[in-house]
Amino acid sequence: MGTASDRVDKWNRYLKSITRNDPTMLGPCEEAPYDHSKDSRGMILPSFNFHGGTWSERVDNARDFKVLDTDVFICCMPRSGSTWVQNIIKHIINTDIDQATAEFTRYFDGYSNEQLDEIPQRRFFKSHLHYSLLPPGIPKTIYIARNPFDNAVACYEILRGINTNDMVWDTIVELYFGGPFMFGGWFDHVVQGEKQAKEQPDTTLFLRYEDMKADEKGNVIKLAEFLGYPITEERAKSIVESTTFNKMKNDKSTNIFSWAKDDDYTFIRKGIVGDYKNYFSETQFTRAREVLKKSSVTCYNADDFDF
Repeated sequence: MGTASDRVDKWNRYLKSITRNDPTMLGPCEEAPYDHSKDSRGMILPSFNFHGGTWSERVDNARDFKVLDTDVFICCMPRSGSTWVQNIIKHIINTDIDQATAEFTRYFDGYSNEQLDEIPQRRFFKSHLHYSLLPPGIPKTIYIARNPFDNAVACYEILRGINTNDMVWDTIVELYFGGPFMFGGWFDHVVQGEKQAKEQPDTTLFLRYEDMKADEKGNVIKLAEFLGYPITEERAKSIVESTTFNKMKNDKSTNIFSWAKDDDYTFIRKGIVGDYKNYFSETQFTRAREVLKKSSVTCYNADDFDF
């Protein structure tokens, strides 16, 4: 797969060729230093402008954000189910369900600290940043993991929607499993999520996307209890029915299109488990499963996946 430096260069050249040099979309990657286990490393970040700033600028001050004791952070790699969880939480706390999901749960990575300080309590934030980049002392964290095969597909589809249909699957799957990939890559991101949940079980709820799909009502109840809003089984059943992927897909406050380049793009896609079988070649899957098998991730067993 080449060296890490070769793959960064390949990623940059590839994205530059498909973004039409539009600075507001996903453009060339940049390396932003961050501290991880007291070692200086590099993280690949998108470089598009978001609410007036760049990702590297956000990284520079994200840890300085002053958290409140009622703040809740929803953390995960992109396309792991955070929008779904946001929508569930909005229904759990019985807020204005007509409020746009993006307004109810602010995207921590996309705003300045000053903008976020203006949000009234109780504040819910979504973030794709690596744990080492988040502010210390977060009182409650919900971490969502999605299996890397389906997540790779979902990341590919959102990049394809942003950058038009020129996005090539073979390139994405090589970078996703060979690294480096955005936000530190799936493997390191999930390992840090597991570590956080193990070290701080009282303040961290670790969810697997697949488990949520298998038992939606049970996980809605689990979320509600974690947030301090216990609900009945009947209420949980109602929330499940109100937050199906079909309903979210038809809800313009959740299924956002404003930055898509492809007219057929939909932010809320299938929401299913196992879609990777429609994308991976047998060779790609075999190599990717071997990467998972050799990784430090414990929440997924490579032998549980087939082609």
